[in-house]
Amino acid sequence: MTEKNITLSNKILYYLIAPALLVYFFFIDTGIIKCSLSVLMIFLIIIIGAISIHMVYKKKNNKYKFEVSSSYGKIMMVLVFFELCFNFYK
Repeated sequence: MTEKNITLSNKILYYLIAPALLVYFFFIDTGIIKCSLSVLMIFLIIIIGAISIHMVYKKKNNKYKFEVSSSYGKIMMVLVFFELCFNFYK
């Protein structure tokens, strides 16, 4: 795999899969949808696959570094915090 493919894999994981999982949990908490083991398994497989690809590439190329925007990280942290608060409040 090339560095371009690994970076694309990481972007998909951080900017698409993580927010989709957060929205999925929010919809479950609000009662819009019901929890489905198959959907959770799909998320699990995608996340494990993307992380393992990144780890294998990183082991071969120590200089590779993927950085997430600090503002994106802070926004996701706040959203996860609100999701947890909503879940505990409910």
